[in-house]
Amino acid sequence: MNLTVRQLRAFTLVVEKGSFTAAGHAMHLTQSAVSILVRDLEEELGSRLIDRTTRSIAVTTVGQEFFASAQRILIDLEHAIGNVDKLITKQRGRVVVAAPLVLSSTLLPSILATFGRLHPGVDVLVLDSLTDQVLPNVRSGAADLGIGTFRKTEADLSSTLLFREPLVAIFLKHHAFSRASRLTWKDLRGNPILALRSGSVFRELTQAGLAAAELPLEPAFEATYSGTLIGWVKAGLGVAIVPAHATALVDQRRFGWKRLEKPAIEREVLMVHRAGVSLSPAAQAFAEHLLEHGPSSAVSAP
Repeated sequence: MNLTVRQLRAFTLVVEKGSFTAAGHAMHLTQSAVSILVRDLEEELGSRLIDRTTRSIAVTTVGQEFFASAQRILIDLEHAIGNVDKLITKQRGRVVVAAPLVLSSTLLPSILATFGRLHPGVDVLVLDSLTDQVLPNVRSGAADLGIGTFRKTEADLSSTLLFREPLVAIFLKHHAFSRASRLTWKDLRGNPILALRSGSVFRELTQAGLAAAELPLEPAFEATYSGTLIGWVKAGLGVAIVPAHATALVDQRRFGWKRLEKPAIEREVLMVHRAGVSLSPAAQAFAEHLLEHGPSSAVSAP
């Protein structure tokens, strides 16, 4: 059976308006064109829906029952088309974003707030995790977009640079570093270092900075999360080496921080998604918003 929307619309309009001529005016068709559409519909169904006379029409018993069904079909179709229009215009939808814990709690809050005001019908789900879990979430399709710093992205992923930011040293306010105008990697000599664990891309960046200053990396303590390192700084256990965004987690009354220089070690924060897979309108809207409203350059540090 091959019914068409035009056939259903022609039939329902004939019933509603009581004539083929009036239905033709509503559809911008001739009376004969509407009659052909209804006749073709009847042939597909194998039953007469409308009895025609020279002066009037009469809906058959089958036609009366089919009329209610045809109306529901057209209403459901209009509703479905309306939903698609809303998706295309980014008025509704759902996007899943995978991001490391630090960026989830520092970069994303303001982005989520402004995006929510512009697109109140779009639901955003954030998968906050370790950095090394971001790419698997994107590859598996569990996340539409991923944000983070990665050693490399493979051919199956498309990446866009969001911003660069330096590594910084976080220390207690009374530390001698607070009085320094600048802080170099060599200045870390003799201080207990708090670093992220081996296997972290930030551990490798820290290693590169210390190696350039001809200093060994022998952490006093190692942690998986930047927030843990900051807690250890608070306890007086040493100086933490973290990306600049982590400074948003500290109490400025108790902590100080400075960009590490000579050399300046920066990390790149990328937005990634599966290559060759079109983003949904909601995900595309969020990606555009992130590019427009996220940091465009390195986060400043004292």
